[in-house]
Order: sequence, then C-alpha cells, then structure tokens
Amino acid sequence: MANKKAVLKQLADFFAEKGMMNPSEYKAAEDAPIRYMVAKRPFGSWARMQSMVKRNFPDQWAKANPVATPAPAPKAVVKKVAPKKAQAAPKKAKK
Repeated sequence: MANKKAVLKQLADFFAEKGMMNPSEYKAAEDAPIRYMVAKRPFGSWARMQSMVKRNFPDQWAKANPVATPAPAPKAVVKKVAPKKAQAAPKKAKK
C-alpha cells in the first residue's frame, strides 16, 4: 500500500504541473517521473489510477483538469409546417 501511495503522489504532482495525460502522451513525455508500466502496475489500469488521483489528491486533480466553461448550446431552429388539408369522410359501403 505504501508503494501505491508513493507512486500516486508522484503522478499527482506531475499531472498538476503538466496536465492530465493519456497513456500515449505519458509514454512520450521525456520528463515523466516514473516509467509508464511502473505507474500503471499498482492500479491495474490507467483509468483506475486517474480515478484514485481524483479521489486522493483533489487539489492536484483540479490543477491537472481545469474546468472549462461549457459553450452555449445553439438555439433550436423551429420549422414551420403547412397545415394538412381536411380529408373527406369515407363513403358508406353499398349493401
């Protein structure tokens, strides 16, 4: 457990400085604190490691993932539909 916390702390500090990365970006980073496999191994997956950073180090998570203001939704275009013509009543069948 101590190893997992130490790895998580290093990754949280790195992501707070550089921003959250996906695995391919992390592998390409020259200044990564630890190798990708060593970073992922205690957690089982990259997504689980990210969720643990979010849960255990919320301050670093907030720095790594700045909140973007959502873009305003485009207004819906209302189409005008021509009224339907009235249909004549069906004729009675002859007996």
